[in-house]
Amino acid sequence: MRKHLFYLFILLLSVNVSIAQFKKPSNSASFNINTVGESQLFQLWRNANSMGMPEAEILKLFTQMGVNGGQYLQLKKRFDKKVEETSESDLEEEAEDLNAMGSDTSMIKQMPLRKNSPIFGMRFFSNPKNTFTPNIKLAAPQNYILGPDDQLQLILTGVNESTQLLKINADGFINIKYAGIITLSGLTLEAAKNQIIRKMQSVYPNLRTGKTILTVLLSKYRTIRVSVAGEAYRPGNYQIPGISTIFNLLYLTGGPTEKGTLRNIQLIRNNKKIATIDFYQFLLQGSFENDIRLEDQDVIYFPFYQKHVYLSGAVKRPAIYELTQSDVLSSLLDMAGGFGDTAYKERVKIFQLGTEQRTMRDISKTDFVSYLPQNGDSILVDKINETYANKVYINGAIVMPGNYELTNELSLKKLIEKAGGIKETAFLTRGYINRINNSFEKQLISFDLTELQKRNELDILLTKNDSVFIPTAESLRESMMVEIEGAVKKPGAYEFREGMKIEDALLLAGGLTTNADFKKIIVLRHPKNTADTIATKVLDEYTLSVTPNLKSNNSVFSLSAKDKIIVASFLNNQSIGNVKIAGEILYPGSYPIENREETAMDILKRAGGLTPFGNIAQIKIYRSGILVGLNFGENTYRIGANDSLYIPKTEPLVEVSGAVSNQQFVLYSSNKLRYYILAAGGVTNKGTLKKSYVQYANGLIKKTRHFLFFRSYPTVKPGSKIVVPAVESSMAKLISTNNVSAILTSLTALISLIVLLKK
Repeated sequence: MRKHLFYLFILLLSVNVSIAQFKKPSNSASFNINTVGESQLFQLWRNANSMGMPEAEILKLFTQMGVNGGQYLQLKKRFDKKVEETSESDLEEEAEDLNAMGSDTSMIKQMPLRKNSPIFGMRFFSNPKNTFTPNIKLAAPQNYILGPDDQLQLILTGVNESTQLLKINADGFINIKYAGIITLSGLTLEAAKNQIIRKMQSVYPNLRTGKTILTVLLSKYRTIRVSVAGEAYRPGNYQIPGISTIFNLLYLTGGPTEKGTLRNIQLIRNNKKIATIDFYQFLLQGSFENDIRLEDQDVIYFPFYQKHVYLSGAVKRPAIYELTQSDVLSSLLDMAGGFGDTAYKERVKIFQLGTEQRTMRDISKTDFVSYLPQNGDSILVDKINETYANKVYINGAIVMPGNYELTNELSLKKLIEKAGGIKETAFLTRGYINRINNSFEKQLISFDLTELQKRNELDILLTKNDSVFIPTAESLRESMMVEIEGAVKKPGAYEFREGMKIEDALLLAGGLTTNADFKKIIVLRHPKNTADTIATKVLDEYTLSVTPNLKSNNSVFSLSAKDKIIVASFLNNQSIGNVKIAGEILYPGSYPIENREETAMDILKRAGGLTPFGNIAQIKIYRSGILVGLNFGENTYRIGANDSLYIPKTEPLVEVSGAVSNQQFVLYSSNKLRYYILAAGGVTNKGTLKKSYVQYANGLIKKTRHFLFFRSYPTVKPGSKIVVPAVESSMAKLISTNNVSAILTSLTALISLIVLLKK
């Protein structure tokens, strides 16, 4: 029996149903579905199924509520059909409506992302994932003040068992079944529970003895209206759950603007300021001490800030900080997390706004606890100097090079001992110390290690930031190389070693290529010449040969530094090149040159010859992309590597352009130039026939020739282009618009002179 009642109690809480006090009826006929509600029974049945309760247990629960077996079967059929006809999303939505506290939180919306601000604290309101909304699913605090629209759930357990869901009306009271009306508005949840117990004791005497226990739950919060004013990022009126606190609303409104305060946020209730919130207490200490629960008609007011100070430099959190009138410099440094690891802690620099110009102050460490920063101050914490007070450096041919501590009376010999001594490769006769003296002048102090080891009086006392360098003997030697080029796999420069043979050098170069001439390996060498005069001969040449296995026939010959080795290639073992053929050819493509004397006509024959549409007279030959101007029919052109041949289609037209009446293409029917010019309407007034020329299809150009009064015009061929240039006439040049006036003046003067002479 108790197990069934426990299941029933859990299910009733999960679906949030309001079932009147009931007693097990004496007969099943007393059940009235309108009393409990079929929707509530359906929710109870569905939750029981989801909890995995057996069918027999569910039937027992319904039987205890007065549902007989026949009624249960009818309800079950309707419930099954309802589940089939209802989509999963609708079921989830219905469950949300009937589940938990049933409170509406739609007014708690995520604040839109605002830009990051250099002012400390503003970033808290820029996190889009931080809603900072109240958790309305937690149990209500006992000090919560009840008001109209709050919904209470009264649960009796023990001897008497019942559940009631009651809402506080606009007049502030609830009507408890069998117990009557009780006013709860303005009471805390704890005080309301005591009042309800006293009210219900007359109906349920077992409440006095403890055999019946009353549980009062706040199942739904009322909605309150709160206003936000002043320098708020999102001012206005807000409807929020009654459990909300001032911190919930601060985030919802986006906090203050750049001009608003975070240190003096005011909570106004009934036209009186009841609290001042310093948001820095939460940001710096995590304290919710002033997180006051809001009430209906409260006002949150953001005044303007009073003091902003910019802190930069070697601190852990540089930013713009809002200070109160009592915050000193040490408090500001604490807000910033203190000094950084590299900070200079003895003094800070402060740049202030004066009446007409800026001023600068140095505040020493002893004044940090008393100095009051002013609005607009810019405070800079410097870093400590990067130089070292007691460091020397040694490098080069030393066992353990690096930085070392400068101790008292540290000398060059002692530093070398500290660094593990010198290496065997050290150059003993010369080393040096780089030093900056007291006048900040750079000095170079040289020493001889050989003499230093013999004579203690030559030891040098080191000073701060001295840098000692001991060179290696190898670094002072000239770089010894031999150079290999030609028919080797890896040509280049290789390090020379004493006793190196020609075979060694060829092996370093990866061996010979397949087209290498084994019998012609040339070695070029600079002869030693100590004379002061210019020598005529600057290179000696040696010709050697090797076998395919890189065995030299001259085992005595050795290489010298700076030798240059050239491996020759077989003359006829390389491709001469390719020729590309395109256009009206039977087999266009790229053809290798077979013979050094091969002509363009030979290549055309290898490519199958011209198609019926090709014109040998109009063939174009390009070398390195530039048109070769030649008459293919009159010259035997020897083809070259990477030449290109293009055979155009036979073109029976002649183009006439330039200073003619009608520029056009004329069908080829004559080799006379004047024929085509007349066909184009003749030469215009601006044209000159004597300077006309013909450009042939192969790129050649022929001009009109002159001899005394005779002209010889070039012959026209199919595909040619006749050009008649426009040239300004001599008379037009003479009589221009600029000198007409001068000519008229001269003529007038001449006529006047003639008249005077006749008289």
